[in-house]
Amino acid sequence: METNAAEPLPIEHRPLPTSREERGKQIATQGGIRQIGSRYVVPSQSGAASSYLVDIVEASCSCPDHELHRGKPHCKHYEAVLFWLVWEGTVSTGSQDAQPAKRKSYRQSWPAYNAAQTTEKEHIELLLKSLCTSIEEPAPKPQGGRPSIPLRDKIFAAVMKVYTTFSGRRASTDIRGCAERGHIEDAPHYNSIFRCLESADTTSLLTRLIEESAAPLAEIENLVGQFAQDSTGFSTTSYERWFSVKHQRVASTHPWVKCHLMCGTATNVVTSVKVSGEADCPLLPDLLKKTAQRFKVREVSGDKAYLSKDNLEAIDDVGAVPFIPFKRNSVGMASKSVHWRKMWAHFTLKSEDFLAHYHRRSNVESTMWMIKSKFGGAVRSKLPTAQVNEVLCKVLLHNLSCITHAVAEFGIEVDFAKPTPAAQPMQAPASTTERPKLTLVPMPEE
Repeated sequence: METNAAEPLPIEHRPLPTSREERGKQIATQGGIRQIGSRYVVPSQSGAASSYLVDIVEASCSCPDHELHRGKPHCKHYEAVLFWLVWEGTVSTGSQDAQPAKRKSYRQSWPAYNAAQTTEKEHIELLLKSLCTSIEEPAPKPQGGRPSIPLRDKIFAAVMKVYTTFSGRRASTDIRGCAERGHIEDAPHYNSIFRCLESADTTSLLTRLIEESAAPLAEIENLVGQFAQDSTGFSTTSYERWFSVKHQRVASTHPWVKCHLMCGTATNVVTSVKVSGEADCPLLPDLLKKTAQRFKVREVSGDKAYLSKDNLEAIDDVGAVPFIPFKRNSVGMASKSVHWRKMWAHFTLKSEDFLAHYHRRSNVESTMWMIKSKFGGAVRSKLPTAQVNEVLCKVLLHNLSCITHAVAEFGIEVDFAKPTPAAQPMQAPASTTERPKLTLVPMPEE
């Protein structure tokens, strides 16, 4: 028999979270927690008029759950107080009617971009010459003999060889042109350039030059104070082959060079770098310490590979705020680390704010793309030490390119011959006509 009665609509059923920590987070998000002396009054999650008294010192609560389990594990009201304390009593409840955020777009200053691209090679030669003046020449050998090529000239030629993306022999023409323009005393032979790249002493020297080349952009980076770290790989031209007994065929692998770097998110300049096959996580404190020597670090972003208590503590030691997302199996408020609990509260209670800051980490991906797209994603060298130094040359050239763009857009002054003090926040120019100009040595006329 048919009936016209309307069928009841299905009721959406959402099971309650079973984790006490998750339910404690919901209570903290709802608000209503208040402090009375050394104890805290926590409202009931069900919305009833009842409330419970939590004592953090005694680790006790007046709820039946605490009495039943004797505080092991802690009840949801105790967890709610922990969230409330870590985030200083302020949490965001969110809005059900909130509109999705519009995708932010960034405008490009095309006149500055065009000026930087059309004069990049000229400026890089001048900047590199100024940067190499700080290289100290080694003591001459006591046995005498033919005078050696100045170390600064060999470093200059090696970096310019990488800039051309040519082989050592094909890049000889460009290096001779640099000598004719007075950037170096004489053009080194390509074998001298190869030996320079194969030297282990060149690694530490190039690393220092990269850190010094980032200093002129401290004025701009300190306005934001946001830095990000990640790693990337550069492929090599060699293969490792072996016969696989299991699959009865010849197998091969393509070795690659791993580069760890920290960069500023405003200009994409690399502030510290290390080329090594080590894991990502343990290298953050060392790169952060070198960055903090020349920059005012306020925020540090990284992906889940950098999540550790030591890294959070290292970021807090320099006065910065970490923005590293947690893994699915990460320990939450049960951690004994104060820095861990504070970031966990920010990550869970203020997720929108956390993700807005964490989004700046995408700039380190852009930095790696800039390096590889302009100077190549592979290295030509065969020896391991030369491969490391070739990658460092690419990073150094990237920093000089960033300076060239900043000169065209902001009109900053760059002089590596003078010591660079700790940069102060830069005031925005009132108009484009009041921008200072870059002081560079003019190129000699032919």
